Amino acid sequence: MLRLFHITEAFPCQFRFILATNSEDNLSNICQISKEDEMRIFGKQLGVLGLSFALIVGVFSMPASAHFMWVNVGDYTPSTERPVKFTIGWGHGFASPVGNVLYKQKGLDKIFMLDPNGKRLRIEPINEIDFKVERPLKKEGAYLVVAKRKEGFRTKTTEGYKRQSKKGLKNVIQCSYSGGYAKAVVDVGKGGSEIFSRPVGHTLEIVPLKDPARLKEGDYLPVKVLYNSEPLRAELYATYVGFSTEGAWAYNVKTNKEGVGRIKILKSGIWLIKTGHKVPYPDPRECDQYSYSATLTFEVK
Repeated sequence: MLRLFHITEAFPCQFRFILATNSEDNLSNICQISKEDEMRIFGKQLGVLGLSFALIVGVFSMPASAHFMWVNVGDYTPSTERPVKFTIGWGHGFASPVGNVLYKQKGLDKIFMLDPNGKRLRIEPINEIDFKVERPLKKEGAYLVVAKRKEGFRTKTTEGYKRQSKKGLKNVIQCSYSGGYAKAVVDVGKGGSEIFSRPVGHTLEIVPLKDPARLKEGDYLPVKVLYNSEPLRAELYATYVGFSTEGAWAYNVKTNKEGVGRIKILKSGIWLIKTGHKVPYPDPRECDQYSYSATLTFEVK
């Protein structure tokens, strides 16, 4: 049974009625304080209630805090004179692309660009962390950068993390087989073409249904989330560079049964949208879950 103890002195009578639902106290015993005392207690506890609700919201936001990968584009609206450059971001927040850990080339499985006609352009490494497209983008329209990191097991034990399945390990806490996918929209000239809205076949994927180049502050960007090429009900988290240095998200929405959700563009700038999905691993003796993340980056002028 729930016992109120100090809670009955900390919260006003009406709020304690909710807390007392499973207690042995009846309502008459719980509410025997004067109106003056009730208002005094209520005033003193407003701060406590606000903090409590803030903590609850923080807990619900925690799934978005896992590490994920994204594409940083040097110029989302480049000229036709120089090849576009990229880095791969890695972290659990999007405070600033420059300030985040950059993912190394050896951790990537694939990275390439699709031109407005769907032709694949090669992205070449400049060094361990920098990349560039093979040639300047001469054709006007929307381009899509596509990246996929190497998938694999990651197991947490009491001694730390191991890059392997559960097999042969002791004191296992949790095992995940994880994969990360990232896309970015680049617009040359006035943008155009529908390449950005074509799925590329990632296990988990965010597909924009409008060209970000056509958006402005206050507009909505509809996106579709696909898991194994099928619509997925999922949580979408979105933010823009400069919104927060603490890994907070500016916007959060759930997709519908068609996998579609709308992100409100609260401010012009460079944006990132992120989603994640976990499913049980088929052999629990080997691992516990599949864990996937997908991101989309773009700029709104």
